[in-house]
Amino acid sequence: MTQRGRAFADIVYTILIVEKACPVEVVASALNMNYAAFHSRLISRTCFSAEEIQSLLEIVPDPRLASYLLEKSIFIAAERSSATGQEQPAGSLQRGATRVVIEATDVLELVDAALAGGGMDHRKQRLVLKEIEDAERALASLRLSLDGAYTASSLRISKR
Repeated sequence: MTQRGRAFADIVYTILIVEKACPVEVVASALNMNYAAFHSRLISRTCFSAEEIQSLLEIVPDPRLASYLLEKSIFIAAERSSATGQEQPAGSLQRGATRVVIEATDVLELVDAALAGGGMDHRKQRLVLKEIEDAERALASLRLSLDGAYTASSLRISKR
């Protein structure tokens, strides 16, 4: 198995086994495989296929999975609105914009605390980079929400 395949399996293992985000049996069943086959993927004996990864992203919607897959590319994972048609676009837009501000504030707080505490070491840098990734995802998600959210004449948004 390639190192990259092993690293992805390690993230899935952490999410499902260490953090217990979702029962392994439920995920295996949703992927239409038995526990032993899924376990062999979790422990890096077998690689996840592209179709399995796509299904895994639907079953376990953890942003770390998508971010890992896009890590060395020019792309950023953005969350799609799951409440399509159920709420007014303005409410979802306001929550998205608020989330951007909160994520950016988290970055600022960490940097401020690191500098006040004597400087940036590798652990603090990793935390700041994680918060920046969260802020980037929030911005990308807000942009996705804006893209086509308003078709009414009250607000028109043009594409560049």
